[in-house]
Amino acid sequence: MDISFILPAINISGGVRSMLQLANRLQDKGHNVSVIYPLIFMPSGEKWYDFRKLAKRTKETIDNLKCGNRIDWFNLKANLIRVPTLAERYIPKGDIIVATWWANAYHVNSYGTDKGKKFYFIRHYEVWGGPEKLVNKTYTLPLHKIVTSTWLKNLIEKKFNVSTFGPMPNGVNFNLFYREKEGFKYHSPKRVGMLYRTYKWKGLRDGLKAFLIAKRKHPNIKLVLFGKKLTSDDIKIIKDIDSVEMHLWPHKEKLREIYNSLDIFVFPSHCEGFGNPPMEAMACGAACVTTNVGAIPDYTIPGKTALVSAPKRVELLAQNIINLLENEKKREQIAKNGYNHIKQFTWDNTVNQLENIFKKCI
Repeated sequence: MDISFILPAINISGGVRSMLQLANRLQDKGHNVSVIYPLIFMPSGEKWYDFRKLAKRTKETIDNLKCGNRIDWFNLKANLIRVPTLAERYIPKGDIIVATWWANAYHVNSYGTDKGKKFYFIRHYEVWGGPEKLVNKTYTLPLHKIVTSTWLKNLIEKKFNVSTFGPMPNGVNFNLFYREKEGFKYHSPKRVGMLYRTYKWKGLRDGLKAFLIAKRKHPNIKLVLFGKKLTSDDIKIIKDIDSVEMHLWPHKEKLREIYNSLDIFVFPSHCEGFGNPPMEAMACGAACVTTNVGAIPDYTIPGKTALVSAPKRVELLAQNIINLLENEKKREQIAKNGYNHIKQFTWDNTVNQLENIFKKCI
């Protein structure tokens, strides 16, 4: 099959990386796969002269030109095609075409049938990324819809009275994320890690507050953050911490190295469509403390492979961290159970499921 994935950009993110994993594996299975993204990305209905967004769009375009048509943080085997815009005349003909973001769902919906059967790969309820009315409308467009988690499937089907394929869980790239050493013993000092993202729904503030509560009882623990550069507001929150180890946008081997260095990985999100980091952390042998969001119920066994609490409950999050800090045997068992349990979530299983759906629909 000739398959096109339409991405809004090729920036480092869990959603983009997951789509690239699927593209690679479909290519390996003998399909002709193209990853298509625009030099200038404009959501459907927007005008280039929207001066509120012109500066941001100009910077994004300059950054795109500087990096060229390549991805240096991922080994992409599929074809990478950068087009001026997502206008139909720039999109190749094919058998399958897949929207991967609410705004490009409108583009895919408008294309002619020669572009292929139309799909919408839904990775989150994306009202955080656009006007709610426009985002909601995409879930009623006549596209074949695929979802990644049971939570997302229930939300989309019940709220919009539509059918979906899935859940189709993300897998773990076990060639990249694996335990580098034997055993699950504590480091000294004990290391607690978190992904640093500034979206409010990522719950970082809750995670930082929970860490500070745990640190009052265990002053020697070390905080490890990876992701974006710290904002001034977050620097104020962690000013009482003796030292913070910060890694800016690590990827590939460096990200595996960080996960392997952790005793506890904390995932404090308020809302997720899926949530990749706990899977990666488990594959690298870290014990996970997470909120019950996205696909967490799909790929964890609470109390056995991870400690899970309701979102926005800082005290419960902190107590779970403290619980593992004070019980080395339990932390070791959670880490080992998570490490063994997550091995069943492979990209090969997911891509076989996706391939069968594509074949069925054409």
